[in-house]
Amino acid sequence: MTTTRRATAADLPFLEEVFVIAMDWNPSTARGAAHWREDATFQQYLGGFPRPTDFGLVAEREGEQAGAVWWRYFTADEPGYGFVSDEIPELGMGVVEGRRGEGIGRALLTAIIAAAKGGLSLSVEDGNPAEELYRKQGFVPVGRVGDSTTMLRMPQR
Repeated sequence: MTTTRRATAADLPFLEEVFVIAMDWNPSTARGAAHWREDATFQQYLGGFPRPTDFGLVAEREGEQAGAVWWRYFTADEPGYGFVSDEIPELGMGVVEGRRGEGIGRALLTAIIAAAKGGLSLSVEDGNPAEELYRKQGFVPVGRVGDSTTMLRMPQR
């Protein structure tokens, strides 16, 4: 059974691991943890977590961390990959290898959608199988940046 709990500052090392998993989802283009820790994007998405407006969840299965999802707000002056507006946070998410395909990503996404009061955005690189999960959870394409699709989910009325 998968359980989710709110991420805290103590979870930052695991969120950093998940960030690398998300960025290196494609083994043929993976750059590795050392690369991402030196990249400015790493601090942009996780520096100082949790900021007052950050929110995250950690999934656990069989007593071990299995995945995480978090949101962070960005600005037009310093946008993230999936930036839509200053008022809509962008998601970062990943599931550890060996636990994919067990419904953990779906559980995390469902839980963070339930916690959101407004819209959520994300960026998904071409070919990433997670795009299908995002579509099933109500995210729709709203733009392109490089080889990635920006997706948005607005609350259901």
